[in-house]
Amino acid sequence: MPDQVISSQAVLDALAHALSGQGNAGSIGNEYQGYVPHGLQHLTSYKAAGTPSSDAYLYVNGGLFGRCDGPNTLINAMVGPRGFEAVLEWVGTNTEREFVDALTAIVETGAEQSTVCGDCPSIALTACAQFYCFGRFCRQTEELQFDRIGLFGNDNIPVKTLFGNITDSDNNVLVRNGEQITDAFMLQSRAAGYAISLKNHQLLWAGNPCNNAGSYAEYLGFQEIVNTGKVDAYTQADCDGLDAFLMNFNNANPTSDGANAITNWFRRMINELSRRAEGAGMSWDTAELFVVMRDNVWDCVARVISCAGLDLCVSSDTNKQVSASADQAQERYIEMLERRAIQVSGRWYPVVLDSEIPQTSGQPNGVCSDIYFITTRINGEAMTFGQYQDFNQTYGQTRAELTSMFGSDDIAITDNGRFAMVRDNSRGCFDLQIYTKPRIVARAPWLSGRIQNVCCDVLERPFPDSTASGGVYELTGGRSITPIQTIYGGCVDC
Repeated sequence: MPDQVISSQAVLDALAHALSGQGNAGSIGNEYQGYVPHGLQHLTSYKAAGTPSSDAYLYVNGGLFGRCDGPNTLINAMVGPRGFEAVLEWVGTNTEREFVDALTAIVETGAEQSTVCGDCPSIALTACAQFYCFGRFCRQTEELQFDRIGLFGNDNIPVKTLFGNITDSDNNVLVRNGEQITDAFMLQSRAAGYAISLKNHQLLWAGNPCNNAGSYAEYLGFQEIVNTGKVDAYTQADCDGLDAFLMNFNNANPTSDGANAITNWFRRMINELSRRAEGAGMSWDTAELFVVMRDNVWDCVARVISCAGLDLCVSSDTNKQVSASADQAQERYIEMLERRAIQVSGRWYPVVLDSEIPQTSGQPNGVCSDIYFITTRINGEAMTFGQYQDFNQTYGQTRAELTSMFGSDDIAITDNGRFAMVRDNSRGCFDLQIYTKPRIVARAPWLSGRIQNVCCDVLERPFPDSTASGGVYELTGGRSITPIQTIYGGCVDC
């Protein structure tokens, strides 16, 4: 019927009006004669439910900082994460799967030649491929009501100024020392950034695609990468030539000498990895290797290594005595702490303290975790690095077209394409989601290793876990709202 026919220009007008955020979902059909383009039908039910938070607004009466008797300064008492994520190189890509192939063996078959013109043993080659997939996860703010964000309960409520930096796992400063906390959205958006970075940091070690569910996906973390049991990606054939080198400390405490002399274990690890590299025609002198461990383990390792070395001096003459100088041990200890490095076989290897390496508490010998030895570069080539889906590469052109057509697409891309921020707005009630799709690529997992189950009985209690990590030793507590005592009623008293 004529009154049901709509022109193509009207369709474009409907698209532009809806996507630019100038209209509202409920009125699309009414404004365009009951017609809702199929691609816009989802706009009739926004993800933002229209039920905003009632207590997220910082400076209103009852808000977190909504009292006039509070100070201007807000001291940061959160324990931020730190570790290997900030050391890794991260690069963007548009490749869904990253494959790495390696030549693993030359295999001989047949017997030695039995006659002058007989067959000799023949050779064949084997190779093993590995591939790495993206993880996918997000964090978001609470749903906020636009006309409550900047409200103050009264003129005397001070705007908070932060003392101390709030930093994320990649060592980015999210809120700087001396910066004002202006409103709820400012603080919540930074907190969402903190949370998604922390999640990536945790998956860096514990990520396992077996935990994938729905739209949530994990990538392979170092617990899986620096491990044994490698198989070929194409055939599932065993590939122990790609296995990392693992040593089990069996929940013992490191010592200066004897069976658990940690210097012997470190030396064995480095010698193994250097032999593998040199055997493959790579120069170990060019290797960039990081020793990564928890703060708790470093506290013990640094002390016992400083007193180590006498176990290298073995004499069959019982009349000879070998003595150690306390001053020399103290000097070695101070040098290690200043360098944040460990000397193995005449070379210093940098130590990275990582707050998110999984640890086991409640053991007889204290808190236990693994020490990782990760080779990131050799012969000038990157061997272990981080990748992320570069949203600028995969969505940037589409975003530019939508923006040129409609003025906005409600998606912002930051950090060279590493994060996408999606705004969802339902008549002034909105939230912000932050997405990322990272992974770790290990081109030579066999040049990395770990010493498993190293324990340290830290004096009094282990170091605190990162804020929001959910760890056993996380320090939390506090209020989410600030009640206000008043002798007057609300704006409506009926």
